[in-house]
Amino acid sequence: MKHSKFRVGVIGTGGIFRGAHVHGWKAIPDAQIVAVADINADRAASLAKEMDIPQVFTDYRELVKLDLDAVDVCTPNGVHTPAVLAALNAGMHVVCEKPLATTTKDVRLMGELADKKKLVLMTAQHQRWTASALAIKRWAEAGNLGDVYHARVRAMRRAWLPIAPGFIDKKLSGGGPCMDIGVHALDAALWVMGFPKPVRVTGTAKVNFAQTDKIPGMWGEWDRKMYSVEDFAAGFVHFDNGATMTLESAWLGHQTENEDMSFQLFGMNGGVKWPSGEFATVANRTFVQGNLTWPTRIDRPHTEEILAFYDSVVNRKPTPVPWTETIKVIAILEAIYKSQATGREVALKLA
Repeated sequence: MKHSKFRVGVIGTGGIFRGAHVHGWKAIPDAQIVAVADINADRAASLAKEMDIPQVFTDYRELVKLDLDAVDVCTPNGVHTPAVLAALNAGMHVVCEKPLATTTKDVRLMGELADKKKLVLMTAQHQRWTASALAIKRWAEAGNLGDVYHARVRAMRRAWLPIAPGFIDKKLSGGGPCMDIGVHALDAALWVMGFPKPVRVTGTAKVNFAQTDKIPGMWGEWDRKMYSVEDFAAGFVHFDNGATMTLESAWLGHQTENEDMSFQLFGMNGGVKWPSGEFATVANRTFVQGNLTWPTRIDRPHTEEILAFYDSVVNRKPTPVPWTETIKVIAILEAIYKSQATGREVALKLA
């Protein structure tokens, strides 16, 4: 650590930072947020006053001129790449809210720069730090799952469509629920599967309800003229090891659940569901099923991800979410959009 305190700059002071990341930084005694940047000057100034942060900017390029240890990027998706590149080029470690980028080209650009400069670059995929995901990961690593031959992944909401421009304007977001919430369940499933390489994807991405008034939004009204992303997406994925996967993601749809954020993995030794922890297997030709349980603790995945990032920087450990994993996640989501645009299966060529 270069300083007596771990000096942090924050780019983007909206809901994801205020409601999630901030708790992680507050949990680190050595961390000090010394600057924030946001194009919304009032919002940035409000946070700075609330947290006694000395420096406030409306341009992140001014923030990265400071002497910082790390930068936390919490902007709309479209700003991730230039903000991360600016921080890395200034010699700072970076944790960036998901998705790291909306194209594999940009993920590779950031990842290779971080590697070249020997800096930690981490995508904030907080679902990996939920108690249920950690328990399932340990269970799988003990051999109980075996080789996964198929996965079902769902990130489906009934009526929770985010209304801010950063979500519904494609120029800012790069995509709809596929990029917003599909990325969560997809990353968690691939993590437990050991990140096989995707090789072929067929997908669809369409607007079913967001241009109508058929389903009221639980977060209020949105600008339908601005709305330029899908409200439903689905894909079918083939991996290099022969495994397959279905992925479904939506903000609006007729279902009884307010949200279904889940995956189900089918392995040669057993099967498991997340986040419920339900599992099924066979022992001595006898069917066995039950629920995984995990040590009782406060489930605070957003805090744990920031702690893990800090630990990797200070103790010079590998990043907990390598860009080489993130690029596989984004490759699948990017291919779903391309498949929709071309009407064809998309072949992936990841190194």
